[in-house]
Amino acid sequence: MPRRSRQRRHRPDPSTFPLERLRDRMSSYIYGNITVLAVAIAVSPEQIEHGAAVLTVLATAVLTYLAHVLSHVVAHAIGDTGDDEEHRETVGAILRDANPIATSGLIPAVLYAVAWAGWLPAPWAQTAAIVILVVRIGLVGVFLQRFSGRRPSFLGLWGGIVLAAVAFAIGLVKVLLTH
Repeated sequence: MPRRSRQRRHRPDPSTFPLERLRDRMSSYIYGNITVLAVAIAVSPEQIEHGAAVLTVLATAVLTYLAHVLSHVVAHAIGDTGDDEEHRETVGAILRDANPIATSGLIPAVLYAVAWAGWLPAPWAQTAAIVILVVRIGLVGVFLQRFSGRRPSFLGLWGGIVLAAVAFAIGLVKVLLTH
């Protein structure tokens, strides 16, 4: 089987998603990136150099994913008809739609692992992780337009930039108030 068709089978076209699933997935993407951004801001260069930051970022992403899935599974019990097949489909959709939370920590974890190995200075790895997470959040405006069937525009990009600034402020305030 050619590689291209295999990828398409595992990555469905977002435009074919039901609206609620697309909303849940976007919510997970934003939430996961903001949560990991706060951790990326909070870790110290010493934690990066000693490898603790890799575990901190990965644990944050995975545990946030699990908490999100648990809360959604419980919430979806409201109005449950008792149909086991419907329940399995719902749980499967919840697991898949929460994936952006889990994957939000991958790039920062790789950057911190590279710094831990001594191939990159810790402050550079931390700065790169923060910038990448802010850029990921900043692209949300363009994604929203694309998923809504509109062509990406400057207004969508501007909205994403504002969202990224707000997300950075949330991450920074979270670090200041909780660490």
